[in-house]
Amino acid sequence: MELNTKLVRGILRHAVSEFSKNGLGSEYYGYHNIDHELEVTYFSLLAANGQRQENRLNKKDIHTLFVAALFHDYDPLKQFDKPNENSVEWFIRNDYKIKKFIDNFGINLDIVIALIHRTAYPFKGKIADYSNKRMQDLFKSAGIPDDDTTTRAHYYDLGWFLSISDRIAGYSLGNIEHSKELARRNAHSLGWHPSVINEESVKYFTSLKEEKKMFHRVLEGVPEEHKKNFFNNVIAFREAWAKEMELRSLLRSKKLNLIASVEKIQTKFNPNLRESLIKIYRDIPVPMSVSKLKFAKSLFFNDAILITLRITDKNGEIVGYVKGGPAENYSLRHGTHDENLGKNNTAFMEWICIKQGYWGESHGHLLRSTYLKEAKRLGYSYVTSYVHRNVIMNRMDKGETIEIVQKYDPDKLDYYRTDLAKI
Repeated sequence: MELNTKLVRGILRHAVSEFSKNGLGSEYYGYHNIDHELEVTYFSLLAANGQRQENRLNKKDIHTLFVAALFHDYDPLKQFDKPNENSVEWFIRNDYKIKKFIDNFGINLDIVIALIHRTAYPFKGKIADYSNKRMQDLFKSAGIPDDDTTTRAHYYDLGWFLSISDRIAGYSLGNIEHSKELARRNAHSLGWHPSVINEESVKYFTSLKEEKKMFHRVLEGVPEEHKKNFFNNVIAFREAWAKEMELRSLLRSKKLNLIASVEKIQTKFNPNLRESLIKIYRDIPVPMSVSKLKFAKSLFFNDAILITLRITDKNGEIVGYVKGGPAENYSLRHGTHDENLGKNNTAFMEWICIKQGYWGESHGHLLRSTYLKEAKRLGYSYVTSYVHRNVIMNRMDKGETIEIVQKYDPDKLDYYRTDLAKI
């Protein structure tokens, strides 16, 4: 695609370095991290390279698209997962290395930033009005006359091309497991309850019909395997949502009942119980996970606390669980300081895992409250865990005795403590 190898390597190294050192590397539990940035860049180039003759992009267009895609979420000090386009513009204009790379590519800084403003989402209402005005100002700064509507429309469409690529890249490059992980990260970033992930994902894909013209242009440029990936993933989300609706109907009509069961930890652990838990653990990746082997070993710890969510009774099928134990057994997230560590008075609660379709109807609350009661029965004074800040605040508003021990921005996966004396 006539991209200078030396320049590409240099700017990629800079992007990865800047995102990583500002906490937005692969380990960041949010949607807009460096992995997303690289996926969008790669996918945009794939789509551009496969365009039909009448839509072919010239060398300068390719270079502009490449740099805009690579830094379209470049907001190192953001307070929220979703970047602010004005902040992205400020950081790009004040990063001399990026400006030097742009000069070396022979492209215009204002045009690059105009493309980034077109990625604002959702592109409607006040957001679209502001972005359109800013783009026109940037076109003027780039030296494109007001009456040169053809050139302005060309770059506007190039920004639209990037916007569509931004929204479908990850769902086209990966299988359904990768897509579900993206949806989970996006849900966490937006503070959504897990029960709405499939429903909101279906709405997200459906909204692309409003931009049919550019959506088809982008997708027709990528290899068949990626088109197939995208449509298969869309179908999978629709089917998952339909199944959820069926299960939810059964639960609400009391034709299906779920109960929380405190499991007894034994040396000879029930193999069926073990395999059920491992399968759920494997199928539902969590923000702070360990290897499958470590998870399996932890099931045999004598001081482990394990609560399962079962259908009908304590011998029924397992559809969810929550597990934990002494806080001293756990490696906390970097930056977390808990003054109670070493006092053996705190139980750490791992991430609550429930199969899709069974979330909602207060089943997560049932697992958590049963865990708190069991921890108190075992003599613990506190329970700590990590969860989204919005969830913590909602619990505090309801009168629960919770305090945030350590805040994390921008992913808001905060460390909190519950006082069991008030349980």
